[in-house]
Amino acid sequence: MEESARILVVDDERGMCESLKTLLSKVGHEVTTVERGEEALKKIKKDNFDLVITDIKMPRVDGLDILKAARKKDEDALVILMTGYASLESAISALNQGAYDYLMKPLEFSELKLTVKRALEKRRVEKDRLKLLAELRKKNMELKKKVAELDALYKAGTSLSTTKDLKVLLHRIVSLATKVIEAKSGSIMLIQKPENVLTIEAAIGLSPDIVKHTRLEMGSSIAGYVALKRTPLMVKDINKDSRFSHLSKKHYATRSLLCVPLMVKDKVLGVINLSDKLTGAPFTQNDLKLLTTFASQAAIAIDDTEHFNQNLMKLTELQVLYEIASELSFIEDSKKIFDFVFQKIKAILPVEFALWFDWNERTNELVLNFLQGCENKQKSLIVSLAKDDVYDSEKVNIKIKKKLKDIQDLYPHLRTLASFPIIAEKSVHGVLSVGNYQKRLLSEEQKRLISIIISQSASVHEKQKSLLNASRLLTMGNLVSEITHDLKKPLTNIRGILQLLRERWSKAKEKEKYFNLVEEEIFRLDELVKEIVNFSNPYKYEMEKRDIVSILDRALKLVEQDLVTRHIALKKEYKEGHTVLADKNQMMEVFLNIILNSMEAMPQGGELRVSNSIYKNPKEGREFVRVIIADSGCGIPPENLNRIFDRYFTTKKEGTGLGLAVVQRIVKAHGGYVSVKSQPKKGTSFFVDLPRV
Repeated sequence: MEESARILVVDDERGMCESLKTLLSKVGHEVTTVERGEEALKKIKKDNFDLVITDIKMPRVDGLDILKAARKKDEDALVILMTGYASLESAISALNQGAYDYLMKPLEFSELKLTVKRALEKRRVEKDRLKLLAELRKKNMELKKKVAELDALYKAGTSLSTTKDLKVLLHRIVSLATKVIEAKSGSIMLIQKPENVLTIEAAIGLSPDIVKHTRLEMGSSIAGYVALKRTPLMVKDINKDSRFSHLSKKHYATRSLLCVPLMVKDKVLGVINLSDKLTGAPFTQNDLKLLTTFASQAAIAIDDTEHFNQNLMKLTELQVLYEIASELSFIEDSKKIFDFVFQKIKAILPVEFALWFDWNERTNELVLNFLQGCENKQKSLIVSLAKDDVYDSEKVNIKIKKKLKDIQDLYPHLRTLASFPIIAEKSVHGVLSVGNYQKRLLSEEQKRLISIIISQSASVHEKQKSLLNASRLLTMGNLVSEITHDLKKPLTNIRGILQLLRERWSKAKEKEKYFNLVEEEIFRLDELVKEIVNFSNPYKYEMEKRDIVSILDRALKLVEQDLVTRHIALKKEYKEGHTVLADKNQMMEVFLNIILNSMEAMPQGGELRVSNSIYKNPKEGREFVRVIIADSGCGIPPENLNRIFDRYFTTKKEGTGLGLAVVQRIVKAHGGYVSVKSQPKKGTSFFVDLPRV
C-alpha cells in the first residue's frame, strides 16, 4: 500500500471525477473532486494538497489557471494536466509553466496510476530533503553556538599558523594576546644570538623609541628574569612586590603585569609581556593560565616560522648561486657584472652598499672602480697594501676601514664593513667590500656565503673570458688559414702579369690590359687583408653568447622601411631561447647580405619569411640553431646554384661577387654551415646553421 496523499481532481465531467476518485481511493489516497474551476481555486487557497489533477479545457477557469494558482501558493506544487485536445504547443506551454506531466484523454488508468505514483514519490523526496535541510540548519546553529563557546584563547592560538612572515606573526601574537586577556599593552621579546640579549620585536601600546632601544640582558629586569628562570610570572602590583619593587620607578610605568616564556621543548625563544588590564583590575591566575596556554602555541608557531624562513633562505641562496652561474656568463661589461653581483647579494643579506676595488699588482694598490648604494658617488679611493696582505680578508678590511675613516667627509654614513678578496685562477683580481649604515654585523655564515658568491662570480667570469678567447683564436685561425690560401692565387697572377710586362712592355696596346688585371688582383688582395685585419681587431669583434632572435630582429629593423617600399610582406616565425656563440656585427652582416639578396630577387614584391629552429646535424651528432631566410622571388638558375658562394661570382651588372662569399666565410668561422635551396620562379631559401650553446 502506497503512503496516503491528499489529491485534488478537477474536471467538468462528473463521470471523470468519480472514476478518478474511485481509482485513486482504492490505493489509499484521500481524494477531493470539484467540477468547476472557480471552486478548485478556492480549495487550493484554503487547503493543502500533495497533488492536483486537472483538465485543461474548462469554462471560465481552465487548467492552466489552476496550475498558476497552485504554483503561486507552493512553488513546488505538483500538477498533472489532462486534455482531450492535445497539441504540441499546449504541451510545451503546460510544461514551461511548471506542470509535472501532461496526459491525453481518454486516460489509460495504468499510465495515470504510474504517473501519480512517480509524482507523489517526488513529493515525498522533496519533503524529506526540506526536512533534512531544516535539521541541518538546526544542527548548524547548535554547532556555531558550541564553537562560540570555545575558549577564545585557544581560537587565537590556532590562528597563528596562517602566516610564515615572522614580523606579521609576532604582531598577530601580541594583538591576539592583548585582545583576549584585555590588556592595555603588550610586547614580544626574542633572544638575539650571539649577544644573548632580549630585544622587542613586536609591541602594542609602547612608544617606538622604547621598542627600538630596549636591549635587556638575561637575568636582568622582569623579562630577563622570566627568560632565565623559564617560568611564568604574574605581578599584581609591582610597587608591592618585593622582588621587583626596586625597578618600578626606574623602568616601569605599570602596576600589574604578566610575563611568560616562549618555549619549544627545552629551548627558550623569548618572552611575551602584558601590562595592566583595561578594566583597571589586576591580572588573575586565570589570565596567567590563558597566556601560558597561548604562549606555548605561539612559541611553536614562532619556531616553525623561523625554521620555514631559514629553509626558505637556504633555497633563496641556492637560487642566487644558480642564477649567478647561469646568467653571469652572458654579461661582458664589468660595471654590469658588479651591479648584477651586488643585487644578488643584497637580495639575501643585510647589505646596503658595496665597493669594488681593482688590484694593481704593479703598484700594490687597491683602486676603487665601482660603488653601489653609497650617497657619495666620488670614486677617488686608493688603498696601499703589502703584496701578500691582499689575500687576508681581515687585513684588507682594516686597511679599507682606516682609509674610509681618513676621508669621512666623502663617506659619512658608513657604519659596518666586511671585505673579501676576489680570487680566480689562484690570483687576486680585486676586493669587494660590503656593509650597511647601521650597526648590523654580518655573521660568519653570511660572510662565508658572500665569499662563495664572489668566488663563483669571478670563476664563471674568468672561464667565460677564456672560452671566448679560445673560440675567437680558433675562429681567427680558421679564417686566416682560408684567406691565406686565397691569397696565393692573386699573388701568382700578379707575379705572372709582371713577368709578361717585362717581356712585352713595348706593346702599348696590351699595357693597359695588364695594368687593369694587376689592379683587379690588388683589389682582391686588399679585400682579403681587410677581412684578416677586421677580424683580428679585438675591440671591433667580440664573440659572446646571444639569442639569435636579437640579431635577426636588429637586421630586419634596418630594412623595415625598404620592405614596405618594395611591397614585400615580412613573416617572422621566431622561437626565443636559441643561443649561439657569435659576433653580433659579423652575424648582422651575414643576415643583411642574405636579406638584401632576397629583396632584390622580388622586384615586383612578394613574401619574405624568417624563422629559426633546432637542427641536429647527422654528421656531427650535435645541435645547431638553424635560421631560414626564404623569399618568393625569381629563384636561382640550377647552373648557378653551386657557384653562388664563390668569391667574385655574380650575375648582377654592378655586383662584386663578394657578398655571399663573405657570408659563407663568416658562418664557417663561427663553426657553422650555410646552404641554399632554390627553384626558378618559385623562390629561394637560405639555411644558416650555427652551433647551439
